[in-house]
Amino acid sequence: MIGSTTVFFGGLRLRQLNSQGHPQSRADACGDGMRRELPDPDDRFLRDLSFGDLRTILAVAEMGSFRRAAVRLGVGQSMVSRRVQKLEDELGVSLFERSSSGTRLTVAGRGFICSCRTILQQAQTAFADARSAGVATTGRLRIGLVASISEGGLRKIVEAFAMQHPYVDLSFFEGDRSDVYTRLSHRRIDVLFALGEPRDDDPETMLVGKERIYLALPAKSSKAKIGRLSWRGVANDTFLVGTGDSGDEIQNYILRSAGDSRVRVAVRRMDLGREGIMTLVGLGFGVSVVSEHWRGVSYPGVSFVPLGEEDERLPFLLTWRRENDNPALRRFLSLSRMHARGAILSYGLSQTHGPSP
Repeated sequence: MIGSTTVFFGGLRLRQLNSQGHPQSRADACGDGMRRELPDPDDRFLRDLSFGDLRTILAVAEMGSFRRAAVRLGVGQSMVSRRVQKLEDELGVSLFERSSSGTRLTVAGRGFICSCRTILQQAQTAFADARSAGVATTGRLRIGLVASISEGGLRKIVEAFAMQHPYVDLSFFEGDRSDVYTRLSHRRIDVLFALGEPRDDDPETMLVGKERIYLALPAKSSKAKIGRLSWRGVANDTFLVGTGDSGDEIQNYILRSAGDSRVRVAVRRMDLGREGIMTLVGLGFGVSVVSEHWRGVSYPGVSFVPLGEEDERLPFLLTWRRENDNPALRRFLSLSRMHARGAILSYGLSQTHGPSP
């Protein structure tokens, strides 16, 4: 087998050389004798592109200055300028607007930067996976979050798992629903935690709990002193819903619950995450619906009051891929099932889950 220093990410080939320092053929690039479709070996730009080039571009974008980027990277400013200019010449577009006050990304630059970040993240994940696979006593578990673990069932599961398996490296990724599910599909995370109802046609889910529902409202509001609010009691309020953190599901829940109570409510969608929404609530711009686990976080000027009927709850799931044979994932799911059975006894819940991966 021929050794290789090549890494492919995002469709880019980064310095494809075999162990003798010569360019590899299209067949031996995979290292297993199998022929796969790879980028054209005559494409000089892709052949010469390195991780150093990508890090340089990212540093300039994040620092907003060639000089500050050079300081961060520990290289001369002239080297930073040459690398950026070389990439711009090869791409045929300007990535940055230069001015006496610094640099700013162009439209083309913003798109290129997003791809660069993805490539470097994939590289870091690949290298970490390779290292952990070589040490059988450790292992790694990557958990995606579309909900908080400041309180609630998943927090208890994670705490117990960390105590029982101290040598498993736990990493977490938080993002919007679409991004987290995409990462799960591409095996960049092992399991995800999100709001949702289990489906009979999806065996790779587990109901880990149903949480009480609260209205987040300004602490100075007279309603903050009420023990429990009905949907009729919030008919004149404006509900703020973010674009991430299961925003679509939360909006549908608000409209459905208000409709069942025969009241009309106003819903405003904001291009904000949970922190931004809670900030607006504290400033008096509206109210929002949260599940029980969010009460583990304090927000200035925000109070939480139970909303709806006593038995009104939101379901939360773990989702994974059956073909994922990660031993750490198996142990995590086993522990989660034990917790879910306890939740059934406590709350009278029903559970749907599939076989271990």
